[in-house]
Amino acid sequence: MVHRRVVVFGYGPLAVTSLQTLAALGVKTETLVVPGNRTGDDVEVAASYARSMGIPTRVQPARKRIAPFLAQIRALGPELFFVWSYSMLLPQELLGLAPLGAVNLHGGLLPQYRGGHVMNWAIANGEQETGATLAYLDEGIDTGPVIAERRFPIEAHDHAGTVRDKLKLAGAALLHDWWPAIERGTAPRVPQDESSARYYRMRTADDGLIDWSMSNRRIHNLVRALTAPWPGAFATVEGTRLVIRRTEPAGTSSAAPGTIVSTSNGDVRVATGEGDLRILDAEPAWARLTVGKRLNS
Repeated sequence: MVHRRVVVFGYGPLAVTSLQTLAALGVKTETLVVPGNRTGDDVEVAASYARSMGIPTRVQPARKRIAPFLAQIRALGPELFFVWSYSMLLPQELLGLAPLGAVNLHGGLLPQYRGGHVMNWAIANGEQETGATLAYLDEGIDTGPVIAERRFPIEAHDHAGTVRDKLKLAGAALLHDWWPAIERGTAPRVPQDESSARYYRMRTADDGLIDWSMSNRRIHNLVRALTAPWPGAFATVEGTRLVIRRTEPAGTSSAAPGTIVSTSNGDVRVATGEGDLRILDAEPAWARLTVGKRLNS
């Protein structure tokens, strides 16, 4: 097989997985593009791995400064773009540079989970399964035709870290199985069912603030969805942010939502809108958590 000239867009551990998988398939990545709207360890881990493989790294700039970047990509003569874990849109003039199109490995099921941070949203929503989806990019956000998907369960013990591990395995397997057809230009292009579509916005750190009027199950799912390396679900106590890392639904009390109902033997229980929630791990230490105190008050 003649391999195509491929440009990869991504950052973080999933971008590293994409480079590893493509290399195992015999594909030479012409360059790795990281998003200009992100900085920090997740960008550096991908760029560092690319350098170790001899792959140049470029940064996609803001739209108003994109002309020189387009010229750089055009000079590479790309035939295919591959995107996995990316935080910027690829404008139409960029998409047009790859005659075989741009393929995205989306971290959720389409069309039910379009948008950003959909893996975390699926956990927070209490879904019992999610998956990885290969789809072509078009001018919309996760609206392009689907190539294939691979589903896996979200089990009761799972949290964002373990689900991301499953996503990494599912995504790599999808990419490995379908890349030959993608390179040939024969991969399926199944239109999405717009009647089932739902868009989720990117989460922010402030979205982790716990609303104690929710049920204990919903709060527990939020905590699971935001475990490290994400910022975490949190409450405030006497003006201090308490990041809650691990919980479990407990019994039921008659206290108002957000009230600490028990702290015996390190068992910190808080009343919610439906049932109580046991806090198993939080930071900083919860010396200020005493019975009768209201969180977020």
